[in-house]
Formats: sequence, C-alpha cells, structure tokens
Amino acid sequence: MALTPELADKIEKVLAAATGGALVRSMERCYSMLMEAGLLYHQKVHSSFIGVHPSNRDGCGVSAKHVHELLADLVGLGWSTSEFRGLCVEVSDSERSDVFRWNQELAENSEGRVPGFPSETHLKFATLAGSHTNQVLRCFLHKVPSDAGKATEGGRLSLESLQRTDPDFHAACTEGAVWRIVSKVVPQRFPSFCQLAQSAANASGHVAREESELQLCRKIHGEVARHMGLGKSTVNYVDVKDAVLRSKPRSAGTVPALFVFTLRYSGGQHAHLLQETEKFVRAHGFNSRMLGPEIFEALNTEVKVNDPGAQVRHMLLHFAYGVEDGRALSVSDVKKTFSAGMAGKREEATRLLEACKALCVQHTVQPAIALKAVGYLQVNMVAVLLEKKKFKKHASLQQAAEQFVKEIQEAANLAHELDDQGRNKDDIRLRAAGYEVGQTVLRKSDSSTGKIEAMTASEVSLQVEGEIVTVASESFLAGEWRPYASKEEAVPVAFEASLPVNSSEFLLAEAKARILQQIRADEASGSAHYGNLQLFLKPGNVKAGKRFEKSELVLVPSTHRIDFKKPGSASAGAIVAGLVDIKGCTYEVKLKMTADATWQIPFARNTKVINAGDSLVLGKRVLVQMQKHADCMQSCCTIAGSTHFGLVLLAAAGLEARRLRINSRSSCSSLQIHVAPMAKPCRVDQVWSITGGKLKKKSTWLVKTKVVEDRLFVLIDKWDRHFIQFVTGHPLELRKEKDPHHLSIPAYQDLLDLRQSACDELYNKHLRDAAAIAGDAEPRHRNAREEDLYLAGRIVDMRCPAINRAEEEMPAQIISALWSVKDPVLWIELAPQNLDYIALFMRQGLAAHIEKNEQSRRRKKLRGDVDDVVVKPSPKKKNRRSRKRKAAHVEEEEEAEEDPEAIQNEAPPPAPSSPRDSDAQEDDDSFEALLRS
Repeated sequence: MALTPELADKIEKVLAAATGGALVRSMERCYSMLMEAGLLYHQKVHSSFIGVHPSNRDGCGVSAKHVHELLADLVGLGWSTSEFRGLCVEVSDSERSDVFRWNQELAENSEGRVPGFPSETHLKFATLAGSHTNQVLRCFLHKVPSDAGKATEGGRLSLESLQRTDPDFHAACTEGAVWRIVSKVVPQRFPSFCQLAQSAANASGHVAREESELQLCRKIHGEVARHMGLGKSTVNYVDVKDAVLRSKPRSAGTVPALFVFTLRYSGGQHAHLLQETEKFVRAHGFNSRMLGPEIFEALNTEVKVNDPGAQVRHMLLHFAYGVEDGRALSVSDVKKTFSAGMAGKREEATRLLEACKALCVQHTVQPAIALKAVGYLQVNMVAVLLEKKKFKKHASLQQAAEQFVKEIQEAANLAHELDDQGRNKDDIRLRAAGYEVGQTVLRKSDSSTGKIEAMTASEVSLQVEGEIVTVASESFLAGEWRPYASKEEAVPVAFEASLPVNSSEFLLAEAKARILQQIRADEASGSAHYGNLQLFLKPGNVKAGKRFEKSELVLVPSTHRIDFKKPGSASAGAIVAGLVDIKGCTYEVKLKMTADATWQIPFARNTKVINAGDSLVLGKRVLVQMQKHADCMQSCCTIAGSTHFGLVLLAAAGLEARRLRINSRSSCSSLQIHVAPMAKPCRVDQVWSITGGKLKKKSTWLVKTKVVEDRLFVLIDKWDRHFIQFVTGHPLELRKEKDPHHLSIPAYQDLLDLRQSACDELYNKHLRDAAAIAGDAEPRHRNAREEDLYLAGRIVDMRCPAINRAEEEMPAQIISALWSVKDPVLWIELAPQNLDYIALFMRQGLAAHIEKNEQSRRRKKLRGDVDDVVVKPSPKKKNRRSRKRKAAHVEEEEEAEEDPEAIQNEAPPPAPSSPRDSDAQEDDDSFEALLRS
C-alpha cells in the first residue's frame, strides 16, 4: 500500500508527539498505523542479509564486547522467540553502499569478533532494534572465536554444539528469526523515523544494552548540530535536554556534565576526538562502564593556558574505559594531570601522540590497526603520566612511542622503500629514537664524534674527520651512540666593559644606595617635629601633638622600597620611554642623559594652621598628574640606562608639596615629554533610543543593549544618569550642599533579589527533572551559582509583583532577564511594558525610601538649614555625661511615689531653654568631642 497524504499527516503528528516526550507509546502507535497500511510487516529473515543501520545507538552502532556478553547470556539462559522483538528497515539502492561501508568498518574495528559482509548485494535490511542479537546469530554462522564453552569447539562457535544444547537457538541461526520490517518508503519520507525508533528500543529495555556515556555524548553533539543548522547561534542545555533524556538513560545524572564536555572538548564541528574515543572504547574497551558525574565535572575544569588540553582529556577517557579496573581513574588523578607542574609532560605527550597519528596517515595504515595502536598508546601514556604502577608498562613517554612504532610495523606490515641494492631505506626507527640527518653524535666507548650524513633502516653514514664511515643502525638503537652538542669557540670581549662596576646591575645598586643614603640625610630636617606627632594602628591614624603654624611642619618622605624596572614591565602609574597613552592621547617620552644632575626629593609643608589633636592621613595614595604648577606634588624619577624607579610618598591632609633640591654626584636623567596627540579611529555603533517616561520632551535615553539567543536585552544601572531621569524626571545629584537624588535604594536591591530567586528556581527545576528521570529522590534546594548558567540557560524569568499606588498601578508581570547572581547591573528584555514596570517600581521604592529616611543633621547644616530645626541632644551622650544617682535618692523617689501629697507640693520644673541656647550648647559639646577624638 502506498503512503497516502492523509496517512503521512497522521504519522507526522505521531512522530512529533514522540519527539515531545511520549516516546515509546507514540512509536508503538506509529507501528500499528504502518502495519494497517501495509508499510510494516512480519517476516522470517536469515541474519546473513541483515546489517546494522547507521542511526543505531545514535551512530555508535554495536559493540563487539557487548555482542559477546549477550552471546554468553543467551547461551546460558536459552533462546525465546516471544522475547525477541527485532525491528529493521529495508535498505534502498541509493544508500546501500554507505550502509555496507559503515558495517564493514564496524567489523574491521572489532578484529574479527563481529563478521562482515561478502558484498553489497548481501545487505538487504538494517536493524534499528535487536542489533546485538542479530550479530550473535551472525557470529554463529561465521564461527568466530568465543569463550562460550557450551557452544564452542576448538575455541570457535559451533552450530553443532548449539543444536545439542538449544535447538530453538540453532533454528534461529540457521533458518532466521521473525522480524518486524519497515518499508524503505517510511525513512525516505520521514528522516527522523530511524532515530526515534532506535531511541524507543533503547528505552524499552528488553534484550538491548543500555546507552553508554559516550553514546549520550554522540547524541548531545547531534542535537547541538541540529539546532545550529536551524540557525541558532547559542545552544544551551535546556535546548537538548528533552531529546537526550527521552530514552530514560541510566546515567541521566551525568548528562549535564556530558553536555559541557561535549561542547568544549569533542573536537569541533565534526567531533573527531569524540568519534575516535568512542570507536576505540566500543571495539576494545568497556563501553558499558559508567564513570559518573564527578569524573566528567573534573574533566570539564579549564586550565589557564593557551591549549585547552582537549587531546589530553580524551587520553584520560581512553585510560578510564580501556583498563580492566573500573576505578583506575579518580578525580584526584584528573586534577593532578591538569596541575601547573604537569604542563610540560602534557605538552610532550600531546606532541608524541600527534607524531604517531601522522605516522599512521603517512604510511596509510589500515584504520582498524591504527585505531587499536593509537588507543592503547594513549592508555600507556596516561599510565606513565599518573605513575600508575599497576598499569604502567613503560618507563617514559618516549618508550611508549617507540613501542607503538614497533607494533605498527609488525601489525601493519608497512611497505618499505628499497635502494638500488635492495636495502631498506626506511629510517623511521632511528628518527623515533631522536636521530636525524645533520646531527652530531658521539660514541660512548671511545668518545669518537661524527656527523650523520644519511640514514637507512640498516645503516647510518657518518662523516668522521672528512671521511664517510658506515655504521650499523642497530648500534644506534642499542644506545652505543648519543646526540652530541659540540662546544662553541670562545668569543673575545672587551675587558673593561666586563668589569662588575660597569654592569647595569652594579650601577642600579649604586644608585639605590645613594638614594637611600640621601633619604637618611634628609631625615634630619624632619626629625625635629617627630616628637610632636603620634602614630596609631588599627585603625591607622596620625595626630598632631601641638599647634603648628603655617609652613612650620615639614615632612620628608622616606621609604626602603626603590623600584627598578625595565620599560614594558613597569606599573600602570609609571613613566617610561616610548609611546604612552594618557587620556586618549599618545605621548612620546624621550630620555636625555646629563653628566651633572641633582636628586630632586619632594617634601611636604603645611599650608594652614594645624591644631593639637588634629588628625593627619598616613599613606593615602593619590595619583599625581604632571602639571605646570610649581606647588603640586610630583613624583621624582631617576633613570640609569633603560631602568627607572619611583618613590612612594607620605601625603598628609593640609600639606603642600614642594621640591627640595639637594646637590649630589649621582648621575640622573631629566624627562622631556613631547606631546604628539594622534587622531582616534572612527567608530560606528547602532544604538536604541528611548523616549517617554519622565524624560523631558526633547530628551532621549541611548541605552546599551546585547543580543542573546536572538532576543534583545537592555542594561539597567542604578547610577545611570539617563535611567534616573527616565524614572524620576530629575538629574543625578550627589553634591553635599544639595539634596541627594539617586536610585541606590532598597527597591533596586529588590530587583536584584527577584533575579536571584529566578536563577535559583530555574536551576533547582533542572536538578529535580534530572533526578526524576534517573529515578532518584528529589535533591535538596541549593542556591544557584554564576557558572550554573551553562546548565540552566542564560535567560531567566523574574516574577515581579503587582504595583498599587494612589495615582499609578500595574499588574504582576514576568520579565525576562539575563542570568547572573553577582552582577550589580540588570539586563532585562527590551520591551516598553518592561521599562514602564521598572520605572514605576523604582518610583514607588524611591517614595518609600524618602518617607522612611529623613535628612541627617550634617546635611542640613551643610545646606544652612540647621537654624530652622530644633535638634535634640543625643540621649547616649547625655546619659554618659550625667552623674549616677545614689541609692538614697532612689529611695526618696520611691517614697515620693507612695505619697501623692508630696508630688503635689513638689516644686515646678524649670522653664525649657530656647532652641537657640540648645543649639549653642550642642555645638559646644560637638566641638569638645571632636577635639577629644
């Protein structure tokens, strides 16, 4: 029966439902519809005509180890026709060559444990379910080697032995099994059918093997590639989660870590590293082994080097899946591998591995042989790197590479190039041992030296004292010769220029010593006042012990840190020779050396009267700008050669910096700064202009935006003056003599808290979903972290409450924002309703903040409004200064309370003082307290 348009629409809807989550139920319904239409039928087919579909197990195919494990189970438990539910599709003529080539590669990688096909004509069907079982039947037909003792003869599978132990099993091998066969029209019309069918078979959990971690990585990579093909620039875990977890894998808890690993280290768009690892593990490793989320989270740790180490991470996977001990690789082993001390060994291992891979490509080694040799080379290298004595077979990485070369030569039987006399010209073993043409070598027995002129597999031609000598290559491989670096001839130099006193290090040390000596001498001018200065720690402070008149207090800077640095290695505040970018302009700084110069040491002198008890500031660093005024503080630099140093100065409040000129015999350089402003390049940006709100009629707000997942987001900053005008209609005001006006209020923190709650909710939802899929208990609630955005997604939904004000109101809204738990600014989706809500929310919070927080007395005093306000004295100060009452007075008060008449006869309280007297008294108290502090 043909595929009618009505039936195609129904199947399309069913497949869409299967993609949405109801996988097994939807696919069974699809099979029923196909059977009613005659596009799915039951037929007994011999296994010699059935191969594996390339979509099977997300492109991984069958594992030879799993095939023989299933074979042993079936031999021990027996064959059941009712339990076998194989599903296959007809192979069309257009795809037959590709399917045949793919099956032949599976057979070659298995090293004979899975049989291949004689030709393309034998391949009629391809399996989607029951693939491993079909390979078991084919193994019996081809009598492959096996360890199943009951069904073997001479170490190979035997149909005669199987017939004696299980006749039904023998009949399935010789006569074929009953398969559900889907017409080739279906996968041609619905490309996703094969993928969904094999996923449903894996999820149903009958005789099929469960999905491995590497298979899930292949599935993740395929889903990411599909989304990228649809035009998405960024793919998050949320986008692929449903498709990956559709088959309910046992390692669902590891999927988030697998997602990060696949994105970072699979090997790019074609995932060549992941494919290489998966093929080796499927053919020679333990494919069903589960490493768990801890191992993959450790593998996802980034290193602070240029090379991310993707190849080394896959080497660790080769080791973890390739050795017999399932606990051979631990989290501490992964951390040790990527530690800073292992950087050199990692680079050496990567270099040798790439050289060995290139060797296989150069000599056209068969893929199956190269896959096995390169895979076990990585296992051996990791054993050497981690010092795993149980698995370590070689003493060094180089020995492991040499063993690889020998195995390749023996297994692949490489064709060697012969010379005219029939000798082997291949010098691969010599080059692997570190020898090359043109190298000087030394014989260990008699220290004879020679230069290699040519190398072959059997001999090496050396040039010794002008003559050509032939030496057997085996002597080089046996270690009788070693590379030798000849000593260079001595180079004559000027004697005086080599004297220590003429070296730059000596001159720098001498300059530093003279500066320190001058600083010691300058202390005499400042030591006269040191007895009248007091130094405090925790908190640090400096106070004057007496009154200093104007220009009386002189402070000379002193330090033990005099820094000499080369140009290019100086700090950001230093001036060095060359081009310097200062405030957008480029200046050229040139150094002019003079024979006689003076040290220019700055000192500080007070410019106003300092009273006893006044506090000075110690160690307050101020960035000094080069100015033309003579009374500004300038840093003095002394430069010897190409080095310079700077002095850390002591700055005090109310002190004016002057320059003290002291004669010295030291050589110094003066700086000549030539200003050469350069034009800036033109820059064109596309911006969004916002109007409305509380902005004035002709005012606009040019916002900063970014595009994430094809959605536009706008920056909200509480210190943005344009945002403040948009919300309130008034400009930003921070001057002390004016009323403050800004949006650094609790309402803005409430918005950040809403974003934090949205991040926590989204992250914990993903945790609960993963736990439910894995069948585990619901995990406890945990606060989201900044790096969790790679798992939860970059966009969160803030649940904002309703706003009810007297004149304005807005209902509750859901505003999309970018993920962050630390950023002090907000990125919300650019939409008019979102901006209107944020503005109203901030206006409501600003009104509540102003109503709750009155202006401080200090600000009123700065504004000159303190005379109009009656300020009550501090109750804490009043209680501290008042005398405590004696016990007798307390008893008298108690007696007075008991005698009402005494209260009536008590003298009236004194008249209250005027506000002016109260303010004067408070000012006197504050002044006295300031002096005492």
